[in-house]
Amino acid sequence: MFRYAMWAALTGGLLGVPAAVCGQDTPEITDAAVRPPTQKMAGPRFGFTAFTGDVAKFRSDAGLEPVMTQFGWQWETQMVSTETGSQALLEWVVLAGGLEQSELNLSLSFLAGFRFENGVEFGVGPNVNFNPDNDEPTRSMTVATGASMPVGSFRFPINLAVGIAEGGPRFTALMGWVVGQ
Repeated sequence: MFRYAMWAALTGGLLGVPAAVCGQDTPEITDAAVRPPTQKMAGPRFGFTAFTGDVAKFRSDAGLEPVMTQFGWQWETQMVSTETGSQALLEWVVLAGGLEQSELNLSLSFLAGFRFENGVEFGVGPNVNFNPDNDEPTRSMTVATGASMPVGSFRFPINLAVGIAEGGPRFTALMGWVVGQ
């Protein structure tokens, strides 16, 4: 308990120190530096998920492969866009997986991320996976990275994600396209 109180006091003290005392200037935000939301985009996603650990063993014992296909849809909102082209993003990704093995896994992810001007992107957020054969949904924290290549009004994202969950991490590779709404 004492350790938590010390961390709280230290954090509160540091946050209470004005920026000028620390020798840092607080930059002014101008209309040229940050613009309002630029665009909403959406499009299909497809790929696969590979299971590891206890989940892979459970799937093998049930006669299922530890890899399943994924098909779904992505909605993306560019919250902030800078003059250089970097963007702060919010994304929803809905996937249906395992259909080739006569099962149905529904997955919903919400990611907060950032895309650099060169198209490299990363994001993090929660994921919930529903399977009618399981009593409880599986929850995980998803960390994703990849690149999104613009071609005209389309963007072609290719992403790798790791779902950190009980029973072992899940690795997902997705690609697709998105277009402005």
